[in-house]
Amino acid sequence: MKKAIIFIVIIIGLLYGGYRYFLTVASDQMIDQVASELLTEEVINEIIDDPQVSAVIEKYRGEIQSFQESSIQKEELPFSTKQEATKLLVSKFSFGEIREITTKASRGLTVQEQVELEKKVMDRLTQEELEALLVVGLTEIGY
Repeated sequence: MKKAIIFIVIIIGLLYGGYRYFLTVASDQMIDQVASELLTEEVINEIIDDPQVSAVIEKYRGEIQSFQESSIQKEELPFSTKQEATKLLVSKFSFGEIREITTKASRGLTVQEQVELEKKVMDRLTQEELEALLVVGLTEIGY
């Protein structure tokens, strides 16, 4: 009986470790893919020029610099790392949806597809989660 409990604890530990490893690898791949395929200088400048995005950038400018200089987490944001952002996105969207979005985005989105994607994201994420994604994204691209 004692061996069975030890075996179960070891299996649970391995599964948890595998989950954490997968989450880290998936978040790194997702960030790298988005950064390399979707975020050209032109797109970044277009995003930053958006008045809503500019307002959020100004609101969190100090936090973005703090995130880059140290690993201080701010209580105002629901998360502050790309692993936490990936965990949120995986909980809100299925892997199939994420794959479909990245595939569409890599080949280019029509205006209609952009509107549909924006609506889907706005429906599933809160304003605070969107702001946190923006802060983490800007931190990752080194803005």
